[in-house]
Amino acid sequence: MEEQVKNRYVIGTIGALIGGLIGSVPWILSYVFANMIYAILSVVIVVCAFYGYKLTKAKMDKKLPIILSVVSFIAITITMLVAIPLIYMSKEGVTISFETFQRIYQIEEVTSVILTDYVISLIFCVLVIGCIVYNLNKQIRHGVQDKNIRIITQSVENEMFSKEDIERAREVFERNDALSKKHTITKELIVEDLQREFGQEKGSKIFEYLKIEGVIKKKSNKYYFSEKAQNSPYYRYEFTNIKIFIIVVIIAVAIAALMYLTKTYPGRQDETTINDIAQGEVISSYTIENTDITLEFDENMINLSDEQIAYYFGEGYSEVYESIITGSDFEKMIMIIQNNKSGFDEDYSARQFLEDIAAEYEEETEVIEKEISGKTFYVLEREYEANEGKVYLEQDYIYDSGDSFVCIIFDNIKENAMNPEEIIK
Repeated sequence: MEEQVKNRYVIGTIGALIGGLIGSVPWILSYVFANMIYAILSVVIVVCAFYGYKLTKAKMDKKLPIILSVVSFIAITITMLVAIPLIYMSKEGVTISFETFQRIYQIEEVTSVILTDYVISLIFCVLVIGCIVYNLNKQIRHGVQDKNIRIITQSVENEMFSKEDIERAREVFERNDALSKKHTITKELIVEDLQREFGQEKGSKIFEYLKIEGVIKKKSNKYYFSEKAQNSPYYRYEFTNIKIFIIVVIIAVAIAALMYLTKTYPGRQDETTINDIAQGEVISSYTIENTDITLEFDENMINLSDEQIAYYFGEGYSEVYESIITGSDFEKMIMIIQNNKSGFDEDYSARQFLEDIAAEYEEETEVIEKEISGKTFYVLEREYEANEGKVYLEQDYIYDSGDSFVCIIFDNIKENAMNPEEIIK
């Protein structure tokens, strides 16, 4: 029997964890797509965890608040430290793997943002979840049956005590002028009156029940009936407690200021210049690895470091691109990718490769064949409008090097675009 109880706790904990993870979905959506942490959504996590536990029919005793607290902590930890970074990786086009996930936490700026938000989330959740867990613990300590345990109930009445019973109890307190903090009554006196009204057993039980539900409140070892709590779960569970309200407001204001002043997300660009972070290599030419293709420039360019690529474009770009070469103002840019041919059919050609890329564009584009420095390149050009209405010209040059398709992408403001045929040697 004891073994069955232990197994049921384990099953209940698993159910609670599944429920908590499901409840974290609104949190994830608000964070990823609205760039905001909504503390109130932590209620959804603990509510789903509670019903996940309850569905398993596990025993509800003093271990339940502990289980829900731990499970909520685990759900928030998985959400903030695993799920959200993976979603950002996906949005940035990063191939998701254990190795790329590890690299995210090797970037100091990204790690700082993630951990800061994680701590903020835990602070909010301690406040929100704490109120719910406290209420559950109070019900369990007073012997409420498993089926009657609730996180929040809209109305006070239940199968044992009807709406009329609650109103009769209120009238007993009213006759004793005990309806506010300033007008209270001792437990002994009010219980005697309730026993006269309902009978000895029911009178004692309705007092204990309404005390658990927060309708009968305690002040300086005396009691009063709160009509506001009778009609509103917010007063009943003391969510309007001024101390809690002040703490939440102070923390919320501090966090909002912190987020406004310091928060950045992976891949987000700001007014920082390229010289403000780890320097790339200043070059006048660049030889593409494992080929005899050299790019020569009329002016010095910057071959971005992996740190710079991650900062300006997102961590995934440093994995995809062999190199990103740019001018100091980013208005001239060359991106180089090598796609190993082992992942394609034997008869798959460089032209087909580029035609497949062209098919993804909304506008019609034509693949052109060009001979440059004795090599055959397939070329695709398209214009697009970007920041501040500037028109950019993207020129994709694809070359079959034998082992891989070499992609050289020139991305420049159209009116000042580089001439790839003068650069490729």
